[in-house]
Amino acid sequence: MKKFLLLLNITIITFALNAQDLVISGKIVEQSSDEPLQYATIGIYNSSDSLSPIANAVSDLEGDFSFVSLFPGNYHIEISFIGFETKRIDSIYLNKSVDLGNIPIKASNYLLDDVEITGNKSTLVQMIDKKVYNVGNDVSSESVSASEILQNIPSVTVDINGNVSLRGTSNILYLINGRPSSLLRRDAANALQQIPAATIDRIEVITNPSAKYKPDGTGGIINIVLKKETKPGFNGQVSANVGNEERYNANVMANYGGEDWNIHGNYSLRHSARTYYYSDDRIINDSTGETIINKYFESGHTVNDGLAHIFSGGMSYEINDNNSFELSGSYFTQNTNHKGVSDITNEDGFSNPETHFTSNETNDEFEHEGEGVFAWEHVFGDNEDHALSTEIAFASYNEEEDLTFMEDYFFPEISSNVEKILIQKVGYQTEVSLEYNLPVGEDAEIESGYAGEFVQEDIRYSNNDNPNRFLLNQNVHAIYGIYAMDIEDFSFKAGIRVEQTNIRSHLKEPIDSLIPNDYFKPYPTLHLAYSLNENQTLFFSYSKRVNRPDADEMNPFPEFSDPRNAYAGNPYLKPQQIHSLELGYQLQGKKLSFNPTLYYRYMYDAFTSIRQTIGDTLVLSTIENLDNRQSAGLELVLSGELSKKWEFDLSANVFYDQINATGLGFSDKKSVFSSDIKFYSIYKLTKKTLFQFNAYYYSPRITPQGQRSDYYYLNAGIKQQIFRKRATLTFTVTDMLHTYRITREIDTPELFQTTKYQRKNPIVYFGFTWFFKPQKETQKEIKFDSEGL
Repeated sequence: MKKFLLLLNITIITFALNAQDLVISGKIVEQSSDEPLQYATIGIYNSSDSLSPIANAVSDLEGDFSFVSLFPGNYHIEISFIGFETKRIDSIYLNKSVDLGNIPIKASNYLLDDVEITGNKSTLVQMIDKKVYNVGNDVSSESVSASEILQNIPSVTVDINGNVSLRGTSNILYLINGRPSSLLRRDAANALQQIPAATIDRIEVITNPSAKYKPDGTGGIINIVLKKETKPGFNGQVSANVGNEERYNANVMANYGGEDWNIHGNYSLRHSARTYYYSDDRIINDSTGETIINKYFESGHTVNDGLAHIFSGGMSYEINDNNSFELSGSYFTQNTNHKGVSDITNEDGFSNPETHFTSNETNDEFEHEGEGVFAWEHVFGDNEDHALSTEIAFASYNEEEDLTFMEDYFFPEISSNVEKILIQKVGYQTEVSLEYNLPVGEDAEIESGYAGEFVQEDIRYSNNDNPNRFLLNQNVHAIYGIYAMDIEDFSFKAGIRVEQTNIRSHLKEPIDSLIPNDYFKPYPTLHLAYSLNENQTLFFSYSKRVNRPDADEMNPFPEFSDPRNAYAGNPYLKPQQIHSLELGYQLQGKKLSFNPTLYYRYMYDAFTSIRQTIGDTLVLSTIENLDNRQSAGLELVLSGELSKKWEFDLSANVFYDQINATGLGFSDKKSVFSSDIKFYSIYKLTKKTLFQFNAYYYSPRITPQGQRSDYYYLNAGIKQQIFRKRATLTFTVTDMLHTYRITREIDTPELFQTTKYQRKNPIVYFGFTWFFKPQKETQKEIKFDSEGL
């Protein structure tokens, strides 16, 4: 009996000791991108009692999780995260440690399933280092452009002309699928209005990127991730939309793939006729600011009629388990006709009329851009995190503008005045990158790499046969290193990026002058996160960033938008340097997520637009470096469900902005408190019908010479699924109450100017989309090694 008890005790002790070594681990990734998903909640259940989890875990910054000290037995796990579908893995028999590998979960899309809406579904997903906006859930996404979709993201504003700002700054680095794009490098406002939202899977906003990314962009990075199906066989979709004011667009996406290869293509056509009403009133004083010498009053409308085509495609091939490559390319072409008619009156300082005439403007603009990318990746052994990759991208653009201004005078009776302007812009860009990732143990990783960017631009400007020419060559060489580590509930990522920049600004005509600008700068980054528990996390981040002037901002030759308004760059403009800090908190419940973030930005040599009068009627805009500028704010984001059928996102951004322009001749610093408020709501009327309502409010903003007024507007839309989920019908209205109007003021001793802009009508779209889907695959079971059972 004693021998039996001794044997039993030894068996129990051995079993208990073995239990301490049993572990279930894995890595949570986004299904569409294979990128790690941070702070997903994982619950582990004993299969004999599945009502409540025996333990919970939260994925770290690399998406990894683990359950330790487990006893042998049958288990299942559930993974959940707001904005993603809950995933369950059954039949995990544990008699030794199990690594589940990569576990993909996909973003929720209400119209993919017939089931009722349940928890953990959101269009907006707040992560520790970025915000992710799942475009597929937006009712308007099948008819509008990327520009309209960006309006729904917290802290992102889009003005009436399509210019995008992030936390008050318009200097943003745009990426497409994680790569810089020539399409968005020069005229992002126009390009974003041409990219169909139907082609976008999600939009990521990264306000403090790591050292891996280019430091360009005062506000941070907006990464547009395009749809890219990976299912085998043929699948795709076709959509067409028609709107008021001769608006229409169409889009075709197709994908064909096998087990280790994939081919995809996309074609988009977009015609947009946008009409705006405007007024421009000016009072011009002498140098003392006490005597009025001219009054100017202009009112009119402009029509921008454009037709754009975008072709894109690519292929990927997995050569073997360790090597894969990808080829991709895109081509963009656009023809735009701008027509403007305005009535203009000039008066002297005593309100006596001097001239009265109508101005007719036509601008025929043609542009095309092309890009090609080759990417290769090598994985060392069986560890997917140990990898070497390289990428080469070539891009070019060509743009021509032919402007004609004609003035017909009522008073005095003089002959018509005609002015012609021709603008030609050509550019080439090459980017090369090399990246190496090395895991260090189980909880650390080193990232390192090189990035080279080589840009050439040629701008030719002719005003009534008076030619100007400006050349810009810019080369940037960068190396970076990042060390990341998880220590229980604490995670950190520290990095440094050093860049050597060489710029040559060449004024070719009518004078010949070369202006060099070379500088070497370090750009450190730091990210910290601490998990208080499975639902609460604190995070802190810091990055140093830069805003490098482009060719238009450095070209000193005036470019006229009309005979009374001109813009000239500054070849001596210094790069703007930015220090950016954030401190945030994340509370994630089953149906609600709350994310407050404090942020602070300090900018020196900050860019600002300056307006000055030339003569009695001409206003010249140029760009200068401020002494410094600083802003601080509090961003609040509340997301979740009001009921099983009603989802919402409510965000507010309250910030303080201070400008020091004493070095430009202004006597005092200027400061203001501003705020933005957005409300996004989507309601499931039936299993196949969605209704969406958005509301926006933007408070006034300051500039060194004036301010911009506040404004608000409302959007709404409805989506209906038909033909057994093979098609959808949509109806959307933008600015449904026609309240989107903006007023800007310039107030200096020599110039007081008020300009107002408003759309002609709300924007209305009707749309139809047809989906080509492959046959449903039988879901593969996850198999585990059963050796020894």
